[in-house]
Amino acid sequence: MSSFKDIHHQRISHMTASKSTTMNESDEVLPRTPNDKEAFARLLWINQCYEAMPSSSKMVVFDQGLLMHKAFNGLLAQSTRHVLLSDPESGGKLDGILSVTDFIKVMLKIYRDRATAGENKERNELDMSQIANEEIGNLTIRQYRDLVRREGNLKSLVSVDASSSLLDAACILAENRVHRIPVIDTHDGSALFILTHKRILKFLWLYGKHLAPLEYLHKSPKELGIGTWSGIRVVFPDTQLVDCLDILLNKGVSGLPVVERDTFKVVDMYSRFDAVGIALENRLDITVKEALAFKSQGGPMQNDERVVSVRDNESFWKAVNVLVDHNVHRLCAVNEHGGIEGVISLSDVINFMVVQPGSHLRNITPPKKHWARHHVGDMSDKELREILLTNATNFEQESNSSSSASVSTLPVSQNSYSKHPPSHH
Repeated sequence: MSSFKDIHHQRISHMTASKSTTMNESDEVLPRTPNDKEAFARLLWINQCYEAMPSSSKMVVFDQGLLMHKAFNGLLAQSTRHVLLSDPESGGKLDGILSVTDFIKVMLKIYRDRATAGENKERNELDMSQIANEEIGNLTIRQYRDLVRREGNLKSLVSVDASSSLLDAACILAENRVHRIPVIDTHDGSALFILTHKRILKFLWLYGKHLAPLEYLHKSPKELGIGTWSGIRVVFPDTQLVDCLDILLNKGVSGLPVVERDTFKVVDMYSRFDAVGIALENRLDITVKEALAFKSQGGPMQNDERVVSVRDNESFWKAVNVLVDHNVHRLCAVNEHGGIEGVISLSDVINFMVVQPGSHLRNITPPKKHWARHHVGDMSDKELREILLTNATNFEQESNSSSSASVSTLPVSQNSYSKHPPSHH
């Protein structure tokens, strides 16, 4: 039997010729009542991780012997939020992730060390060549991770087998409070692809839109208790970038709405991924507005996330539609004046739709799926490969052809924020 890795690497051809193998729904998946909140969880319960595998994807793996400043150059060159780490001392076993969060940690440490030493403003300018001259920039990834481990902040690599259910993966993401998880080939331990909240939501949207409970169509996220509606962390255009990065690093958020100081109208979003652009801006002693101006000029690391919003009284299903259609990690819920009222993230949505109602299913063996095409006896390697290729291709084609959703754009009104503003930093 071919490994999942073999299947993954041989999917360049066969992209349009295979017969459909989409599963027929069983009674286990179909809603049992008009407000059956468990249906989405059952859909993921009977589908394995490899069935959400993209038809093409990019994974970057770094050796832990690589110097940190070269690793960050690699993040820039690959325009990626994260890279997997392998340990040559353990036969190349994957045992960690280096992400934009590590980039922020290093940049802030260098900046603050210089400020403590009383160096002048010009020395606070940072670029990759200067990081190479810093002690931390010349540490290997392994040495850097040892420092983080001694601080008690190193997280073990969390992964999931390709044959595990998508429900398992969603629950593991929630339990470990992470945004992505490597899907591992059980045959040789190599990574096949990275599964994210975004990928799981797209899977649900393509194959389970008709499973939505009635209250999803009629109640707002706030009424259902989805998202953050108080104590929202925001920044202002004149907030110092260092303070913004500190919130991203230490307050458990991956993106911050940028709002007008007087009206709390949302004007932009600053995320952890935007921090990679610091290396191109070459300095930290600037405001969020100045950092965003660089981003809006279309630099090499231009952010792929925009300010996407819905009205605070829109239905939850409308919010899901907007998240999928705009391919973003979070959206803002705004009032009639464009003022921030709430923030809804992908993890909020997946936890509500899948993890909370369906985590108990993980201890139950799922039923066998029924395929539209009948298979007699054991499938050959060729037949199995054809099934996986077709599923992945159909996934991508349906995703690309899905209808666009109407979006509640931020109004241009300059009226003041009408309520007491949320707490901020």
